[in-house]
Amino acid sequence: MKVSGRVFTKVIFLVLLLVQPLWSQEAGGAPASEESAAPAADADADKAAEAEKKAEEEKEKLESLIKEKRETLLYGIDTEVLDLLSTIKSEKDMTFNEDLAGVLDASSNAEIQRGIIEFFNEMEVDLAEEHTLQMLTDHLDDYDFSNRLLLAAVSYLGTIKSEEAGDLFYNLLTDNSSSLAVAALRGIGRLEDSSRVEEILDLVNEYEGDSEYDEFLAAAMTVLGELGYQESQILLEDILQDEDAPSAQRQNAAVAIGLLGNEEGLTLLRDMYNSSQDSLLRSYILLGITKYEDPSVETILINALRDSFWRIRVAAAQGLGEREAGEAVDILQYKVRKDPIRHVRYASLEALGQIGGSDADDFILEMFEGERVAFDIRQKALDMMMEHRISGSIDALEEVLRPKWSADNDSELGPFCKTLSTTEWDRLRPFYAEMLAHKDFVIRIYGIRGVRLNKISGLKDALKAMDNEKEAVNVRREAQAALESF
Repeated sequence: MKVSGRVFTKVIFLVLLLVQPLWSQEAGGAPASEESAAPAADADADKAAEAEKKAEEEKEKLESLIKEKRETLLYGIDTEVLDLLSTIKSEKDMTFNEDLAGVLDASSNAEIQRGIIEFFNEMEVDLAEEHTLQMLTDHLDDYDFSNRLLLAAVSYLGTIKSEEAGDLFYNLLTDNSSSLAVAALRGIGRLEDSSRVEEILDLVNEYEGDSEYDEFLAAAMTVLGELGYQESQILLEDILQDEDAPSAQRQNAAVAIGLLGNEEGLTLLRDMYNSSQDSLLRSYILLGITKYEDPSVETILINALRDSFWRIRVAAAQGLGEREAGEAVDILQYKVRKDPIRHVRYASLEALGQIGGSDADDFILEMFEGERVAFDIRQKALDMMMEHRISGSIDALEEVLRPKWSADNDSELGPFCKTLSTTEWDRLRPFYAEMLAHKDFVIRIYGIRGVRLNKISGLKDALKAMDNEKEAVNVRREAQAALESF
């Protein structure tokens, strides 16, 4: 078989094309793909090194900021410390707790001490317990402290439920400062320390009828109930029924009777609720009634939602919420939509949040999503969605907020974002990302706070990008504080 010259030439050409790469490799040359891969690999390595360098620089910058703040706390003049303390309190920054405890022990400035104690009180940090206990001990030994500082100390020890504070509080009940004595009395109630409760009853009997001690006596009514001191039942009933007794004492006595929970107390409260002409007193009586587990109470509360006095309707809604009364869902929904008093609408919505269930939850979502619903109710509905993690909340948020991200001057977006910024729920991450990218610096700040609160490390790079000179000062400060908290 003969092969034409042209065909033969084509065959030879194809063979040469196939063999050429092999010759190149044998001659020590690299394939084209390997030659092009080398620069790409070098570029990736350079990028990785650059990213590592940048991360190290950011770390050093943050460490420098923390060091600077720490040095201000330790060595700064009082005004500088107070300014920094104000920032720490507003940002709820727990980074410097140990340093603040040291400053509290070392500083003689009453305002600095009070500021630190109030911060620890708000954050429920027990690092100041020993210091404040000693302060109250010294006060009882006639050391001179400002009354505001002592009040902060009492409030703080009550908040952290210091077991060592009970005797100090009881000893302060006869303090020359009436405000400090009342604070100590309330602190006893918060500690639930009934070890010397009879002393409270003795003081009530001693001060009875003396207008100078009206505030103390009113607080004592509540505390006797909180401590469950059954021996005070007759006293509380007598004060409740005494039309000449100060109003605050009668009101608190009604609630205290409910806290004691005796059956005869419920009978008295029912009778007085039905017969009293004092609407404000009736609202407190109703609060006392809500403390009982008796099945008839739910009916009383539902009927009370129709009362003409708004405070009674508020008390009824609160009681139904505490009891998680499913039978009240329909009337509570009506109150949210139709009641003329804002406080009743809010209390009813809060009660629906506590009761839960599909009907209550769907209604809350409906209130949030409704464009024609009053904004304050939409905001309150969002509060309930976040507090109770209502199923469907994320979808509802996406539906409502989607058109708002790009809108100009949307009056609702800011308040909605503020609520999200104070909510601990990691499912809100997509919304925080949107906030960080928003053109309004206030919205960006809310996003930063949400990221910080929820420790969303996946958005740290976005926070780092905001720490630049082109950003608003407040945004940079918030971003720096958030990065420090990780």
